[in-house]
Amino acid sequence: MHNLRMWFGSLLAALVAGIPAPAPAQQWPTRNIVFVVPYAPGGNVDVSARILQSGIGNALGQSVVVENRTGAGGTIAGDYVARSEPDGHTIFVGSNGPVMLGPMTMAKSPYRWDQVFAPVGMLAVATNMLTVRPNFPAGSVAELVAYAKAAPGKLTVGNSGGASINHFMGELFKIEAGITWAEVSYRGNAPAINDLVAGHVDMGLQQLVDTLSHVQAGKLKALAVLGPKRTPALPDVPTMAEAGYPKVQGVTWNGLFAPKATPPAIVERLSAAVRTALETSAIKDKLAALGSEARPGTSAEFLAFLLADNAKWAEVMKQANIKVTE
Repeated sequence: MHNLRMWFGSLLAALVAGIPAPAPAQQWPTRNIVFVVPYAPGGNVDVSARILQSGIGNALGQSVVVENRTGAGGTIAGDYVARSEPDGHTIFVGSNGPVMLGPMTMAKSPYRWDQVFAPVGMLAVATNMLTVRPNFPAGSVAELVAYAKAAPGKLTVGNSGGASINHFMGELFKIEAGITWAEVSYRGNAPAINDLVAGHVDMGLQQLVDTLSHVQAGKLKALAVLGPKRTPALPDVPTMAEAGYPKVQGVTWNGLFAPKATPPAIVERLSAAVRTALETSAIKDKLAALGSEARPGTSAEFLAFLLADNAKWAEVMKQANIKVTE
């Protein structure tokens, strides 16, 4: 009865103020849920979102649709969701760049994730690799470091953008190994990998899903995995920890974010639906085929991960003197 009185009270207040009243959490969702993806169709984040569409929709009894809003390194989509009605029907499918690293490196960022988003839950993490052109003279991380130290600045490295996890991982490696190189920035993973395969640059730090076929075909050499464990896809490739650099770790992650003022009860219902979907073998297998690992967890666990990840990369940005962009 008390809750009912509170609901009618908020309804009356909303009517008096002339604004629509929020739907009670137990009635949510009342229409399609829109997953806003910051990249074009076909990429890792987009495909991951589409894999989860039916599973999350079935858990909630409502359809999930994917909407692609590209531009500004993904921050256009992020800003759109941050400004959306906080009713649980517009959700951001974010990853390292548009959620954290992009805003971190922008002088006038449209948002800071901890101020505008309510983290719902992680979806998956992707394995990152350190690869070199096939005829590069080094066959191990130790030999690569020796090469770079013998001729400072001679090593050339391609990255998929200044605010990408690949760029930040490279900067962390430089700090830990005490080496330098010539940086070549590209607009996305594909052109960076194409130039690496063609031998126009020496080294790249990219996602396994983008490099695996080239490694298997002998068009690239994989020197190390940038995560905490070896990958079953390339079991003979050591981790950076095994290569002597335990701090050089990082993952490409993606997850769901609601506008900050979304009622906690709605956030938790959506988070539970995500966990239900991610725990099904069919969805796990589809994500694995992308080189990703399903990571079901609570919203609180996701928030804790984000805070730690943010602190880590903010420190790397400071140490590496990564410049902000206008």
